[in-house]
Amino acid sequence: MYVGQGRTMNHRAGLVEALCALDFTTYEARTYTGLLEVSSQTAYGLAKLTGVPQPKIYEVLRRLEARKAAVLVDSDPQRFSATPPGELLLRLRADFEARMESADMAVAVALSENGTLTETPEVMTGLAGRVSVVENARKLIAGAQEKVYMSGWIPELADLAPELKQGSSKGVFFVTLGFGKGQAYEPNGHFYRHASTLNTLYHHHQNRHFALVIDGRSILWATCIGEVGWTGLLANDQRLVGLVRTYIRHDIYVQKIYSRFGSELEDTFGAGLELLTNIAEDIDALSLSNSRSHIKPAQALDAI
Repeated sequence: MYVGQGRTMNHRAGLVEALCALDFTTYEARTYTGLLEVSSQTAYGLAKLTGVPQPKIYEVLRRLEARKAAVLVDSDPQRFSATPPGELLLRLRADFEARMESADMAVAVALSENGTLTETPEVMTGLAGRVSVVENARKLIAGAQEKVYMSGWIPELADLAPELKQGSSKGVFFVTLGFGKGQAYEPNGHFYRHASTLNTLYHHHQNRHFALVIDGRSILWATCIGEVGWTGLLANDQRLVGLVRTYIRHDIYVQKIYSRFGSELEDTFGAGLELLTNIAEDIDALSLSNSRSHIKPAQALDAI
């Protein structure tokens, strides 16, 4: 096969694929393409050129004539030519627009009769395993256009570095909260460390999470708990978008407060602000120290 023939074959395949996308059958697309390559073809010649079986070629030509994609130009013997591509595409476009207009009218009637059709379907996908969580996060970040909220541990954030770099180069704004020690790529936007737990939690801690909000439309939420491992949820649901985004934002609020008043907060709530996690009681380091000082020696022994 010489170079020119190879190019012809590639162009032919591309045109056949494009015509099939416009509702041509494969035989119809191949036959029309053959007519473009050699004008005024006989059915026998077309069959040899296109590979369409000879018993089928007349049926295919009749269908092309019916949709005004081919014309009979001679009757003895019968020879066919292709309708010029520009003319054919204009006709196909007009036909498509007419069908779209008809569909619009049908939808309007259906909506007026059945209001429930206006409800947006809620689609949620379960995720299992770290590989699935990271791969889906990569896809979401790659498709981001404007703003991303992200919260997770440094190992997971480090795995997403290529997508974060690509998003940054496109101008996507990232609001990122990173847990644990180590280096991770800091994308365009604001990167916050979860400093309040930096010396109390480690990357191998049993309970870990990863949260992602893409352009205010999609979320990924995943946790890693003990022997269960990583499980997560992928969703396009505005209620969940608001929930996960608020979760990340409130965590950042705490870190911004901690960055300014960290020593006072630790004096009040202990290292890592651990006393804040006791939601059953409203206690701080001072009240806890006072309650312990009131324990008598005998009580202290009982406590031990």
